[in-house]
Amino acid sequence: DPPTKDVYKPGVRKEYGNHVALMVMEDSSLGFACVEGSSLHLWSRKVNAQGDAGWVHCRAILLESVIPVASSDDKPFVVGCAEGVGVIFVSTGAGLFTIKLDSGLVKKVAESGVYFSVLPYMSFYTPDRGRFPSLAEITDV
Repeated sequence: DPPTKDVYKPGVRKEYGNHVALMVMEDSSLGFACVEGSSLHLWSRKVNAQGDAGWVHCRAILLESVIPVASSDDKPFVVGCAEGVGVIFVSTGAGLFTIKLDSGLVKKVAESGVYFSVLPYMSFYTPDRGRFPSLAEITDV
């Protein structure tokens, strides 16, 4: 289901439905990305001086010249983002693409398919080996 009705303020359309990606914006505020027509739109949650919160349109990126579509009926839509690195995932009938927000670099990362949500795996934590000796060190007595 799309977010609750109170999330949408004037200027943010309900038609975005499930085709949005929540993200952390450059200023650490909550944001989301969505496609309307042939443009990728970035929105950010802002609070005014009176304490009222609303969505502010931050940026639009024209997609029709950078991301291919399979046919004129094919519509791109947002399927995810990579938090902390400024990358948005957009799916079309021609494939799955990434868009780097800082440079505008577009890269095809997968062939066409049905992509509902992309959750990229970024890294993992490995404890310091100095504190946890390996089994080989323990048995080398």
